[in-house]
Amino acid sequence: MVRDFLQILFTVLLVMDPIGIIPQFISFTAGLDKKDRNSIITKSVLIASIVILIFLLAGKFLLLFFGIMPGSFYISGGILFFLISFEMIYNKPGTRKMPDDDSHGTYIALFPLAIPLIAGPGLLTVIMVFMTNGHSWLYSFTLLFPAVIIGLLCTYLSLRGSLLILKLLGTMGIFVLEKIMGLILAGFAVQFIYNGLTALGILKGP
Repeated sequence: MVRDFLQILFTVLLVMDPIGIIPQFISFTAGLDKKDRNSIITKSVLIASIVILIFLLAGKFLLLFFGIMPGSFYISGGILFFLISFEMIYNKPGTRKMPDDDSHGTYIALFPLAIPLIAGPGLLTVIMVFMTNGHSWLYSFTLLFPAVIIGLLCTYLSLRGSLLILKLLGTMGIFVLEKIMGLILAGFAVQFIYNGLTALGILKGP
């Protein structure tokens, strides 16, 4: 159980990328005072938490409703993770494509911070994949829920200390860290695809 939890936690932190979203957060909140930035951080994490909770509670049942086999979602999740890792590895500093937004306050908290920066398709796919990993719903939820809470807490703390972290690591430091996380995520992506092919009976397990 501990091993499963650590794997889930590590995957959640890789995909959520609390450090990697700091440059985007600073860019979107440029010109705002500290009070407004802190308010946006709180709102964005709260909104993301609600979206994530919905997927935690109903994600597995949505797959059953639409008749999607867990193995198929493992493969699609692996492909999506690989695309995310590819972008993390090959994007240049300051060139990651993000949605344009001219609003402030609640609108920035909702989009693009909460969705898709915090509760993005990668994280939601992680939730769906682990909720259909063959274990009981309660077991998967028991492992995923604290992992997501830790991820959200790390994201909240990193955004609150974004200016300090950026000053300590520098843009290049965050850039290099993102490359390393992208490489690890690519490995997870291949493993997910392999697990999906095994679950569908296309490949024989070890």
